[in-house]
Amino acid sequence: MKNDLFLSWPGIFIAVALVFSVFAWWQSSSLEQLYVERTERELESRGRLFAGEAARLVRAGDLAGLQEFFSAEGRATRTRISLIAADGEVIADSDEQPGNMDNHGRRPEVVEAMQAFAKGEGSYSVIRHSSTSGRRMIYCAMPIAIGDRHYVLRAAFSIHEIDAVLRRARMDVLWAVLVTMLIAAGFCWFLYQTITRPVRALCGASARIAAGDLDTRLPVPRRGAIRELGGSVSRMAEELKARIGEITREKGERDAIFAALSEGVVVLDVGENIIDTNRAARRIFQIKGDPRKQPVGALLRNEALADFLKRLREGGEPAEAEFPFSLPSGDKQLRVRGCTLRWNGNDRQGILLVFYDMTQLRKLENFRRDFVANVSHEIKTPLTVIRGAVETLQDGAINEPESARRFMEIISTHSERLNNLVQDILSLSLLEYRASGERYDLVNCDLSLPLASAVKLEQPRAEEAGIRLVTEIEANPQVRIDVQLIEQAVVNLIDNAIKHSGEKSEIRIRLHTEDGNAVLSVTDRGCGIAPEHVERLFERFYRVDKARSRKAGGTGLGLAIVKHIMQLHRGSAEVRSRPGEGSTFLLRLPIVKSGCASGAS
Repeated sequence: MKNDLFLSWPGIFIAVALVFSVFAWWQSSSLEQLYVERTERELESRGRLFAGEAARLVRAGDLAGLQEFFSAEGRATRTRISLIAADGEVIADSDEQPGNMDNHGRRPEVVEAMQAFAKGEGSYSVIRHSSTSGRRMIYCAMPIAIGDRHYVLRAAFSIHEIDAVLRRARMDVLWAVLVTMLIAAGFCWFLYQTITRPVRALCGASARIAAGDLDTRLPVPRRGAIRELGGSVSRMAEELKARIGEITREKGERDAIFAALSEGVVVLDVGENIIDTNRAARRIFQIKGDPRKQPVGALLRNEALADFLKRLREGGEPAEAEFPFSLPSGDKQLRVRGCTLRWNGNDRQGILLVFYDMTQLRKLENFRRDFVANVSHEIKTPLTVIRGAVETLQDGAINEPESARRFMEIISTHSERLNNLVQDILSLSLLEYRASGERYDLVNCDLSLPLASAVKLEQPRAEEAGIRLVTEIEANPQVRIDVQLIEQAVVNLIDNAIKHSGEKSEIRIRLHTEDGNAVLSVTDRGCGIAPEHVERLFERFYRVDKARSRKAGGTGLGLAIVKHIMQLHRGSAEVRSRPGEGSTFLLRLPIVKSGCASGAS
């Protein structure tokens, strides 16, 4: 504390000198203003005393007497007195002969006095340089009326003496400030050499240590009070370096564990503001920027989470819950475990939340449940029909040729349906297995090859249904594909179009390129698809018209297989349709530039 006060003395000296200078300057200006105001009042009083006699002499036409009167009074009162006509002509003046003076109509005080007369106001005062006397003068002009003419009686006093006094006073102040500052400068130089420079060196080294440069050597003076301070700071720096090294190592270990966790971790303080989050939490909640010091309620808006935090605060025991979250990327199902944090045995200092993303798991569970239910339902129907036909045959219908033949056809039809269903389920399982990472062979070839093969396979069915297949090949790009899978996808689309097109209709298969992709489209002229069904059309077992689809022999898995085949080839499948206008199914595949060569993926 002493050193701080000692170091501030030069600043105090300079500040006192500056304050004294400002005060002295302000005081001299105040004295000048006081002097000017008093002089103005005196000039106004004198002017009023001279006005009556001046008016009498002007009425009498005794201008010589007026000149003598002004000269006498001017010498007695050290005041310059002038009478000026409205047109600016000087009638009489105490210091000069009127004939030797120029027109005063443009003098500021004369102009203002005439304007004041017109407004019914009093006198007007001004300080300016006199061209006649060559000095700064204070003028007080007042309008007077003599007969039917207007005049300005002007009284003036030189302020040259007060200016000289003020100049001397201000010069004294400047000299005093200069001497004070020189003394302060010398004292500051002494302090700088003995105290300030060593302290600054210590401060600079301490700042580098605080910034992370722990290898900085602290300068320790050879003597003086600062030597003890330097030694203490040096020992503190060594201890700080050791402690920071230990903390850095512990923090590195904690951060590595924190970042490696697949679960989202959010740490809150006692006010439920975010202290820290790990990478998984920022990914789950799509947090951009630094979320620290933000209220968790503002960042993660969820009523169920707010209730969970409330229970955690009130109970104090670890808790666990699962609830949905609405996020910009979509809804998520999260399980959260929370516990209170305490340090050094104190009261609750914060809350630790661990989030588990259960979205995919719940989707898989729902998908498995729905898939089992759908497969069970799809299998149950043909099995029931087959069982009924067998029981009917066992009850005696086998002895009736017509009935036996009819029931055998029923058994054959539904057996084929079961076989198709099993084949489609196996195809989907194989596609999913391949998509999970198994190596499989792809080749570079023209997309027209599997297209031609698929059209050839479906041609008999189309002819049987009275439907014409039209192929348009506008481009023949090379793609990297599994030929059999692409052929199966095209067959499924053509088969689907045949089932939903009327007799004597037309199905158009078109191959072209668009935005660097090979596009294969299958267009029918059927009844079309309503907008609410389009998005779900590629789901498993989803049918727009269930009765018609089953009657046509569909398993409900054909379009789902198409979607999985395209995903396996990093392509896409989509549908465009309007009710009553038919449908167009499009397959998009990336084009490759290399020649035909097989490879593994």
